[in-house]
Amino acid sequence: MLRELLTAARALAVLTLLTGLAYPLLVTGLARVLFPHAAGGSLVDAAGAAAAAGTPASGSALVGQSFAAPGYFRGRPSATAGRPYDGSASGGSNLGPT
Repeated sequence: MLRELLTAARALAVLTLLTGLAYPLLVTGLARVLFPHAAGGSLVDAAGAAAAAGTPASGSALVGQSFAAPGYFRGRPSATAGRPYDGSASGGSNLGPT
């Protein structure tokens, strides 16, 4: 019985290192090399331009996208009057439907 427990503990340790550490690091590294803008979260500054490394970002270019073409599902409606689909201007109102 002790032999099976040691084998199971070794298998757990190896699989934890492979699937919990090695694989995520490999996938993240490949994403950063192949898709650097998207893998970093597509961060933008307050003016809407891509945020440079080391500068504070105000949001992501992927948040609250407007989908107008008929081939897409409906996007989430924007409640940011005056600045549609601006994630930095959004906020909950805590009002119910009635």
